[in-house]
Amino acid sequence: MPPNSSQPPDANALLAAFYARGLIDYLQGRGIDAATLVAEVPIARPEAMAISPEISLTEWVRLLERAAQALGEPDLPAKAGESLQVRHLGVLGHVLMNCRDLHDAYRQLARYIRLLGQIGQPVLTVKDAEAHLLWQWPYPSPPPQSVALFMLAARARFMRWLTDRHDLRMDAHFHGPAPGPLEGFVRVFGGRVQFGQPESKLIFPADYLKLPVVTADEEFRRQAEQRAQEQLQKLTKEPELVRQIKSVLILHMASGRVHLEETARSLHLSARTLQRRLAEIDAHYQQILDEVRAESARQLLRDPSIPLTQIAFLLGYSDQSTFNTAYRRWFGTSPGQTRRQSHAQAS
Repeated sequence: MPPNSSQPPDANALLAAFYARGLIDYLQGRGIDAATLVAEVPIARPEAMAISPEISLTEWVRLLERAAQALGEPDLPAKAGESLQVRHLGVLGHVLMNCRDLHDAYRQLARYIRLLGQIGQPVLTVKDAEAHLLWQWPYPSPPPQSVALFMLAARARFMRWLTDRHDLRMDAHFHGPAPGPLEGFVRVFGGRVQFGQPESKLIFPADYLKLPVVTADEEFRRQAEQRAQEQLQKLTKEPELVRQIKSVLILHMASGRVHLEETARSLHLSARTLQRRLAEIDAHYQQILDEVRAESARQLLRDPSIPLTQIAFLLGYSDQSTFNTAYRRWFGTSPGQTRRQSHAQAS
C-alpha cells in the first residue's frame, strides 16, 4: 500500500458494485485498464463487476490506492470521486435528484446510505453559519486516506450537480498527512484543504443547505423512494453472512475456487465454523452457490458478445456441458435457447 494509507476495512465489508464502478469508469475514461494495474485484484476484471450487486470493499480500496501509486497521482482518489455520475448511485441517485434542497438531500443520503455499501454514515451538523459534513467510518481501524478523499470529493461533486452551482466552495479536512501538493485538492474542493486533522469532513456555509435541487419532482421522488425502500428491505432481509459468501463466490468463480473450504478461508473462518453459522440461519452452501451461478448466468447471457463456453468458464465450470445441465436444472431450458429468445425479443 502507499505510505499514507491506513489499515483496510473489515475483510468482509461490501461495496455496491454500481458505486464501485465509478472508479473503473474514471480509469477507463483516461485510457487505463484497471486489470493491468492490479492483476491480482478480482474486481479489476470487468466480468466480476458486471454480475455482482456488491463487491469487496477491501479489494476496491486496494485498487484505488494502487492506481494512485502506479500513476504517481496522490490526488487521483479525489479526482475519481469528483468524476462520479448519478448512475453510480443507483436508485439513491434518483432519490437525491428529486429532493427539495441540499438539506433534504443529506437527510435522504443518511437514510439510504446502505444502498451504496458498508462505507460509513454521513453526519451533518450546523454550527452557527457553518455546516460540517463528517464522514463517519464504521470500522475500528482508521479509514484509508484514499477512501476519505474519494468520498468527500464525491459529496462535493453532487452538491454542485444537484444545485447547478459549480461555484460552490468547500473547505476539506482530512485525518492523515498530506499525500502530495495541495493544488490538486484545492481545485477539487475550491476552499482550504487541511491534512492532519482530527476527522475527515467538509465545511461550507450553512446557507448552501437551503439551495434548491434543480431537478426536483415530487412524483418522481415518490417512485424513487419506493424503489429505494424495496432495495433496502431486501438488503436487510438477506443475512449478512449470505451476502458475504455471494460476494466471495462472484470474485472467485472464474478461477474455480468455489468449494466451501476455500470460501471459508476467504472469510477468515474455518470450514466447520462456516457450516455451523450457515446452519444457525438455516442456509445451505450449495444453494447459495447455485443462486449466485444462476443469477450470474442470466446477467452474462444478456451480452451476445460473450460465448457460451466463456460463460461456463466464468461460472467456474470445467466444460460447457456441465453448465448446460445446471442451467436446465435452474430454469428448465438451455442457455442457448434463453439467448435466442432474448435476441428475438430485442430485434
